[in-house]
Amino acid sequence: MYHRYCTKQLRAVVINRIMEQREILLRRVGLKCADFARQLSFHRALNDYRDGFKLNFWVYVFNNAIDLAVLDWFHLFGYHNDDLHWKQIVADIDSFRNQLFCHVNMTENEWKLYREEIKTYRDKDIAHIEVRPTSHAPEMSIALKAVTYYYENVLKELTGFGDYSNWPKDLSDYHQRSLEQAKRIVESAYPTTAHIRESIF
Repeated sequence: MYHRYCTKQLRAVVINRIMEQREILLRRVGLKCADFARQLSFHRALNDYRDGFKLNFWVYVFNNAIDLAVLDWFHLFGYHNDDLHWKQIVADIDSFRNQLFCHVNMTENEWKLYREEIKTYRDKDIAHIEVRPTSHAPEMSIALKAVTYYYENVLKELTGFGDYSNWPKDLSDYHQRSLEQAKRIVESAYPTTAHIRESIF
């Protein structure tokens, strides 16, 4: 009887530990989704000013934001063996994949081409440097839709672990609110630097 009790207790401890690790992993994915949404919003908030940058500060903020967004996205949808990649997280890979393609309104082949476009930018302009005539940051609207869908699934499971009512309900809305705030910041901060002449080259 005692042995049976100890075995039951040990099983409960192991299950609790697994559940704790699962929640930690899901939280990390959710936070990375939010990181992506914020970085993308910072980049977009500066987009209207990009042709008038006179200070390297703004150039770097603008470029760094999209680079970090791409890196964040690649953790989620890039290499399959990344701990945060959706294939490491979701239970039903086929169902998630099909719903993802539906959510972003793409065929599997179109998705692969789009992912390859982001991968090329990551590989040749961020993770490694390849000298080439021009470099264009990928358009990230589809990437945002994909992350929004992934986040929705992760948050749904997270709510089974505890109170996550303070987390964004909709990542697309979260991105929009971050964008609106970032625009207000830029509208206030950018003009105040107009009198500063670049001296660091």
